[in-house]
Amino acid sequence: YAATRLLGSQFDRANDDGTSGKTVEEMLGDSGLQTVTYKGDTYVPRKNIGSFLLMGVDHEGDVQQYGNYGGGQADALLLVVVDKAQQSYAILQLNRDTMCMVDFVGSDGTPIGERKQMQIALAHALGSGLEDSCENTVRAVSTLLYGVPISGYAALNMDAMPILNDAVGGVTVTIEDDFSQCDPSLVMGETITLDGEQAYHYLRGRMSVGDGENTSRMRRQRTYMTAFMKKAQELVAEDSGMANTLYKTLTPYMVTDLSGKDVSTLLETSRSYTFQGVMSPEGTVNSEGKLVEFYVDEASLRSLVLSLYYEAQ
Repeated sequence: YAATRLLGSQFDRANDDGTSGKTVEEMLGDSGLQTVTYKGDTYVPRKNIGSFLLMGVDHEGDVQQYGNYGGGQADALLLVVVDKAQQSYAILQLNRDTMCMVDFVGSDGTPIGERKQMQIALAHALGSGLEDSCENTVRAVSTLLYGVPISGYAALNMDAMPILNDAVGGVTVTIEDDFSQCDPSLVMGETITLDGEQAYHYLRGRMSVGDGENTSRMRRQRTYMTAFMKKAQELVAEDSGMANTLYKTLTPYMVTDLSGKDVSTLLETSRSYTFQGVMSPEGTVNSEGKLVEFYVDEASLRSLVLSLYYEAQ
């Protein structure tokens, strides 16, 4: 999101397929949410809000269609919430281990009427790796967030990470975890500028890195995103044409329901918006079973949803 937000209207020319994009009003319209009462207070839904789900999928190589339940897990889940009225946007980062209700889908990609509590990352895996996987993840995220609507999505395979990193000439970070089993070149305590391969390990590494917790990986991803945004700003100001090359290069690794014109409209609109930061709900980790489970704190999650989508009456 940091990369594309900063690239602006170049996306129009990078994906000019003759189709007409949506207007800002169509993408940032009324949410359709209802007035709610929580702890004795009444909240009304904000107007002109759009939510866009970004997924990092644990498949390598180009996007392709797999058999059912082979779609790959969504190891990174970022919900970008854009508020036109407040002229702001925020990123809600969700733990891939979050336990929630997920739909099972049939061979045609539609829900079969059966759902089960599981890690939210598995919602993507239950599909074929294409639109059905993305739509199933959208449903799971919306369900987790009490039914908030999601206006669009984009999923990137892991091979996109080195491309994004190298497109800005590398990102400088301080290594705060033990990467000795994953990538010995990432020495704990040192500040280095990551090359593409190092960025891949820094962002994806988990089980053999530090304490092996996904919460630690999420911390690294937040650190990386902040540094990436700053560097991308500087480079795009110098060379606006880099957007064309970057978009075309990423296309083989991406599944999205947003056209280039849709993205361009959103980016141009939100260019001057205030960034409210990266937020994550609090919760508890249970690592005693076969899989790690993250249970969100309901009070924390409700507070985040209310702050992003509602205002006190």
